[in-house]
Amino acid sequence: MSLSPAKQAELQRALDAADADLVRPARQAALLPGTMPATAAPQPAAQIADANLNIVRHQDSGCIQFIFPAPGVQPALLAPAARGRWEWIVQAALRCREQLTQSMIEKIEAANKPEALLSLRTGTPQPATAADLAASRGRKVLLLVHGVFSSTGGAFGDLAADTTMQQLLARYDGRVYAYDHWTIAKTPQQNALDLLSRLPADAGWNIDIVCHSRGGLVVRSLLSNSDDAVLAAIANRRAGRIASVDKVFFVAAANQGSPLASPDDIQHFLNVAAMLASFSGGMALDLVIALARMVVSLGFGRPSVEALANGSALIGQLNRGGTLLTSASSWYVRADFDYGRSALAQTGALLNRLLLDADNDVVVPYGGVPLPGMQIADGHILDIGTPQHKQSEIWHTELFKSADTRDFLLKRLG
Repeated sequence: MSLSPAKQAELQRALDAADADLVRPARQAALLPGTMPATAAPQPAAQIADANLNIVRHQDSGCIQFIFPAPGVQPALLAPAARGRWEWIVQAALRCREQLTQSMIEKIEAANKPEALLSLRTGTPQPATAADLAASRGRKVLLLVHGVFSSTGGAFGDLAADTTMQQLLARYDGRVYAYDHWTIAKTPQQNALDLLSRLPADAGWNIDIVCHSRGGLVVRSLLSNSDDAVLAAIANRRAGRIASVDKVFFVAAANQGSPLASPDDIQHFLNVAAMLASFSGGMALDLVIALARMVVSLGFGRPSVEALANGSALIGQLNRGGTLLTSASSWYVRADFDYGRSALAQTGALLNRLLLDADNDVVVPYGGVPLPGMQIADGHILDIGTPQHKQSEIWHTELFKSADTRDFLLKRLG
């Protein structure tokens, strides 16, 4: 494993955005592996910890991690052996004095991708046109909704690796859409409102949905009938735009949030995300770094971050309120991942192995994908690994790489 050119570009984009806060100690390495100045030397992680947010790269794997400002929980997370290993090269140290503003966060998200309703009619995501939307009025439509730190291409690109996307386009007569949206600058409720605003008031879509990760909370907000004021506003805007819901596939969906997104474990969550973003197109490294800056600068109390935590106010409202979802319409794909036997364990990531030993896909708990209080209909769930038989190939961002996932979708969509 090593940082690809695309991931090096994401890292550079993140550091460009943080330029005003950059500290450049003499020990800092150049960005590109293999171009380090001779004075740059690996260090033990615990020795690097200081008052800055340090972004470090593993000298062998290229894995990007965070060493958070001391005092903090980071050194305590490290196993004794990891604390003493001379294997981390500082890519950048960021001052934590300046508070990020909402406009700064939005600028970072915009540099990663613009928000847009995309049409996949040609096989390549393009902004949906008025003609596309007119042709879809009152018709059966497939909608793809990506997860945190991600994009349509990053989350669903593997559907185009074989004939899966071609078959879906044929079945829906080209009416396949996706929503590129911001996941750290906005809440899931805001994402749902914005998506509906991009549809004609009389769109009348008869809709199937495939969502991934945090996209599950966006979709649940989209289809909620809760009396909460914000969710009720979404339901009001939905009227006329979505006429009916047929099938919704929750793939590694954070329907009950993630315990890693809690205040106590947020630093672990960010290093898990940085590890995945170092090697997977399913998460963008610049957005993970932006969230780390945001948490260090503003603390945990950002609505977009809090929504992801187990027991968040949003999840409570969704669990208590009504919904268009039913047992018959809800389908699930989840993974139980054996981290210790996987390639990820060889990256040297600075993670709490106790948290990774639980039944999860590295991010979302195995038991947290199905909707609470709703019976799983026969044949409506695909398990890639189980607590009794974990697997070490498919983790949170890789579910669509699995031929089993693609086959599960193809047998039921359209």
